[in-house]
Amino acid sequence: MQQDHVTIETPEHIQFTYELAGLGSRFLSLFVDSLIQIIAFGILAALLAYLETAIGSLTALSGRQVAGVPILWLIFLISTPLLSIGYFIFFEMMWAGQSPGKRMAGLRAIRVSGQQIGFTESAIRNILRLVDVLPALYAAGILFVFFTARCQRIGDLAAGTIVVKERLWEPPEAEEEPVAQFADMGREEQLVRQARGYIAALSRDEIEAVHRFIQRRGELSAELRTRLASDIAAPLYQKLPGFRLGERPNPELFLEIVHQAYLEHQARM
Repeated sequence: MQQDHVTIETPEHIQFTYELAGLGSRFLSLFVDSLIQIIAFGILAALLAYLETAIGSLTALSGRQVAGVPILWLIFLISTPLLSIGYFIFFEMMWAGQSPGKRMAGLRAIRVSGQQIGFTESAIRNILRLVDVLPALYAAGILFVFFTARCQRIGDLAAGTIVVKERLWEPPEAEEEPVAQFADMGREEQLVRQARGYIAALSRDEIEAVHRFIQRRGELSAELRTRLASDIAAPLYQKLPGFRLGERPNPELFLEIVHQAYLEHQARM
């Protein structure tokens, strides 16, 4: 029976619930990614045609054909699926499980354990797009998404991944104590800039823990939220020498600053 949500328990025994991406949102994501690739391949084809006309006489490949197809165009046609696979792997590695289409649709590919996908998972799930697309128009992939319990296509099943909807942070209930904010926003910006210089020292697991906490903290009770923020922040203080939040540092505010510093660091790359 197909699920709308999936609950994942972290090693700290904290449960997070994700909304699974269905056919509609996945189709929107694929449509955007396909449109980007069509435009890119169109530009490449136009460039190839221009080069073939302008300097074709200078290359030994210009006059050769295979089965009536010029060899330069044959190379282009064969490389197109490989470039398409590379497109998805590149962006999923750069944006932690998101392609441009997924980002626009508010989706993210993650491991079934809830962790960020790595190169191996991304490579498997995207190479198997060549199977999901069969016999045409992603028919096999659509059937698997529709009939599998966690809306997984063939590539997801093989890679151990799922596609979930990104959930924007929601403010906590009114009875929860709000996080203290700086009266001077310039001070907060200064701390973000300071933290940005240490982001490279943090591991992927540490960044992922901060990201997941910021995304899901609205689902936690006030007591559990405070304790989890303290547990995540404790080892990070050691990697940010000289970082001073105040005499009585607020772990959650510290994680907000680290998270914002990471986002700005990624935007500058």
